[in-house]
Amino acid sequence: MTTKHLLYLSTVAIFISCGRNNNPQQVQPNGKSDSAAVLNDPKNHLNIQMNEFSEVDSSGVLMFPLSMGETEAEDSGLSYKRISDNTYWNIAFYNSVTKTYHLLTERKILIGSYSQNYGSDGKNNISTDKKPIFYMVRTDDFNKDNKLTDEDPQYLFISDRFGNNFKQISPANYNVNNWEFVKRSNKVIMTVSKDSDGNAMFDKTDEITTFEFTLDKDSVPQEIFPESFKNKLKILFDKDWKRLKK
Repeated sequence: MTTKHLLYLSTVAIFISCGRNNNPQQVQPNGKSDSAAVLNDPKNHLNIQMNEFSEVDSSGVLMFPLSMGETEAEDSGLSYKRISDNTYWNIAFYNSVTKTYHLLTERKILIGSYSQNYGSDGKNNISTDKKPIFYMVRTDDFNKDNKLTDEDPQYLFISDRFGNNFKQISPANYNVNNWEFVKRSNKVIMTVSKDSDGNAMFDKTDEITTFEFTLDKDSVPQEIFPESFKNKLKILFDKDWKRLKK
């Protein structure tokens, strides 16, 4: 073998060796390597919490309300907005018969409460086989503070008992105060507050009115008492209760 061939083979060996040993880490635009980016990803500090669960109407379907904990990073503070206590950011449904699972929704929501009991007696008195689940939910940042809090309106939502077909049945931009299912008419009656003075708050001075929603129909919430009736109430109150000037 000639000296020229030996020199060629040595050069190839050097390139192969360099190719095996040189494995540079990918660098992100901020100058950090992939491994550093993974370590600094705030999602890695999240802790999924399923503190409780319940079965839906002996169906074998379980509801897991979701909370989330966060471990504070050493070099920074918390990365996520705090969610109020006794609220949930979603609910996971698990069918123990079919071994399938899904989320209630992928929308940004804040669930204050949920119930399968609808009547004034605290029992499930819906005659239909569908037996929906009711939820008190906040979805709109009404006061534009970039958070969902108790100051934003709570809406009434329903889903079927398997956690599907999640939809709002109360009017938008009204805060639900109270609701009840009326078995005879198959309607949900709800009292709601309107931001009458436009101050982005729901307080004692705002008007409270009443809506109804018919279950098992493709309907929208309807206000029960028309403006003519509400104007009559104002006229009567004005006549009987106006403060006398001295």
